[in-house]
Amino acid sequence: MFLCPNRKLKTKELSAEEVRKYLKTHPKVVEEYLLKSSSIEFLEKLIKQKKKLVGQNVFDNLRSDSTAKKYFHRDSVSTIFTDTGMKAMCRKIVSCIQDEDIYKQIFDICQIISAAMEAEACLVFIMENTEVDLALYTPETGPLHLGPIEPSYTVPAYVAVEGRTLVVSNVHKDRRFPLGVCSNKYKECHALCIPILLDSGSVYCVIEFIRTKLERTFDEYDFEMATGIFSWIMACVQKMKLNRMLKIQEALNNFLLETTKVMFDDMENIDLLITNIMTFTKDLVCADRCSLFLVDDERDELYADYFDEGKMSTEGLPIYTKKSQIRFPRDKGIAGFVARTGEVVNIKDAYKDDRFNTDIDKRTGYTTRNILCMPINGKDGVLGVVQMINRKNGDHFTLEDESAFKLFAIYCALALHYSRIYTLLSHKHMKYQVAMDVLNYHISCSDDEYKALLKAPEIAENLIPADFDTYDFCCYDYTEHLPKLFIKLIQETFTNTFEMRKLCRFILTVRKNYRPVQYHNWEHGFHVGHSLWQMIRKCKFQFTNLEKMALIIGGVCHDIDHRGYNNDFFKKLKLPLAALYSTSLMEEHHYKQMITILHAEGHEIFSFLTADEHRLILDYIRKNIIATDLSLYFTNQKFLTGLIERKEFNPEVGAHRHGLLALMMTGADLCAIAKPWHTQQRTAKFIYDEFFMQGDEEKKRGLQPIPMMDRHYQDDIPKNQIGFISFICKPLYTTLSVLLPGTKRLLDGTITSMDKWKVEMEEQKAAREKATKEQSARAE
Repeated sequence: MFLCPNRKLKTKELSAEEVRKYLKTHPKVVEEYLLKSSSIEFLEKLIKQKKKLVGQNVFDNLRSDSTAKKYFHRDSVSTIFTDTGMKAMCRKIVSCIQDEDIYKQIFDICQIISAAMEAEACLVFIMENTEVDLALYTPETGPLHLGPIEPSYTVPAYVAVEGRTLVVSNVHKDRRFPLGVCSNKYKECHALCIPILLDSGSVYCVIEFIRTKLERTFDEYDFEMATGIFSWIMACVQKMKLNRMLKIQEALNNFLLETTKVMFDDMENIDLLITNIMTFTKDLVCADRCSLFLVDDERDELYADYFDEGKMSTEGLPIYTKKSQIRFPRDKGIAGFVARTGEVVNIKDAYKDDRFNTDIDKRTGYTTRNILCMPINGKDGVLGVVQMINRKNGDHFTLEDESAFKLFAIYCALALHYSRIYTLLSHKHMKYQVAMDVLNYHISCSDDEYKALLKAPEIAENLIPADFDTYDFCCYDYTEHLPKLFIKLIQETFTNTFEMRKLCRFILTVRKNYRPVQYHNWEHGFHVGHSLWQMIRKCKFQFTNLEKMALIIGGVCHDIDHRGYNNDFFKKLKLPLAALYSTSLMEEHHYKQMITILHAEGHEIFSFLTADEHRLILDYIRKNIIATDLSLYFTNQKFLTGLIERKEFNPEVGAHRHGLLALMMTGADLCAIAKPWHTQQRTAKFIYDEFFMQGDEEKKRGLQPIPMMDRHYQDDIPKNQIGFISFICKPLYTTLSVLLPGTKRLLDGTITSMDKWKVEMEEQKAAREKATKEQSARAE
């Protein structure tokens, strides 16, 4: 506080003037006396009289002061310290929209307070240029720039840095402030300097009261009156700032709603999104012009399509001119600097900044005074740069403008990011459509093949293989007749159901989409479809027509586009197919390829079905193709075996029926093991050639293949086949023959094959022993 230590009263009798003088310099004595000796009623009466006296004295003192009369009126004196007057003052500040309006209100209030405390002058200083510069404010001149804040030069600069009130007596004698009160007009004076602080702790402005009458310093009463009133002003300024942020947030919310609407209603319209961003940005920071440059990372450039030339529509909205796209390197100009560094550039005087290019102003006749250039940051860097030119209210863009835009820029980045993603997806979709057109052309059978088959779709009786109507049929010697044989089995099973033209094109395209690998090829696909056809014909089981179609078509298509590698190969090498599907990845791929063919023009063999039937048969086919994943067989085998042992199998129960269909698919997929020995030997060679091809490829990539796929262990083929039949095939066909007795031939063929492989293994063993003996004999 601003008190001196108490002195002891002298014992001699004092005059009234001496007592008054003493009490004025020792107010604690009065305080102690009144607290101890006076009643509450007396003190309340004294306070009321003091309030009336202060109001009357202030008014009397101002009547002869022409300067004070300009800012101070009788009504103001009587209300400034009352609840009503404070409310009016608060309403004026809170209702302000721009900082300039607040400065005016604060300036007027300061003149009233100055007059009330009998100060000769009151100076209002505001913070500018991102709060590092001080400016003197008057309503007539606006902010007058004084320069950077240096706490050791002037009283207001010190208060601006420290953020606390300071009372200085005889400023001209205080060595801390060689430049005094920041005005040459007042050489010798006392100063009371108060900061108006925001909740963030930053200084909003500084108020300095000056007394040139050196005999009267600012006392405790002056200090408490000023700080009390300015506490209210600080609260009002904070409230105004909050209101303004709420209005900005409201405008931002409206912008986001509009932008979201644009994004979802017309996501391809990036132009509308950009013009919306430009319009909102101009309003947000009161800019006269605005430009938005997007970043092209591939070409390391900035580009813009729309330009703000200051034109307005009849509705009062900015009109942006679309011109030929302007591009420039990312290392050029202010926008390029912001795009490279992600830093904000706030230029108060454009012509004093070396980075500013004056050529544009010369060409357009427009004068650029100040620039605020800010980045729109995304996850992977700067997405765009917004450049705002010439603040309408004020001589430069403020720190508050930067803060407001930073919040807005987050949503801009989100909007631009999703717009870019959509554009990228749209572009990729177009590329996909083109690729599909090319694919459909190349995967589809040739017109010559189609026309030839359509002309004569039925196979001549003398060309039908003798064993075609048995499980033993082997198609390796009848490849050229397979499309017609397929049509034969379809026609016999579903008389006059399918359109011949679609069926011909479909089966020829399916054949074309099998790759020429050693085993999982078109012939294997036909064997599976044929085997399922035999199961349907030879088993007295009530399959529905949709189930029959799904089994035969699913069987023929179950390995479309097989590459000769198993599922583990794609997973181990993390190939793209492994990323598309989590389980049964090749089986899922085969199904998708079949769907692609089914949906191609002229291949819609199920077009005669209703929508529900079409959905159902595709579901059946998918389940059937997925069932050929051998890893799923074991669970299904255990499930069905359990039902058989408990005598609970019921074909009317959905899970039981699906388990049977899945087992039929596995049995058909492995049907080669049940065919005659000469067919079994040919097939085994194809299978192991494909296995060894995968093993060789794994070795190339630094992986060690399993022994079955390592040609180094090819002598183990008989042993591997016996193990495969014992562990998988025999149990499989045993269960299947119980549920479908018409498949008993497959079980018998499998047992015969196992016996043949045992003989092969024994002969191989004998040959090795003989070779060993001969080698030993030669060595001796």
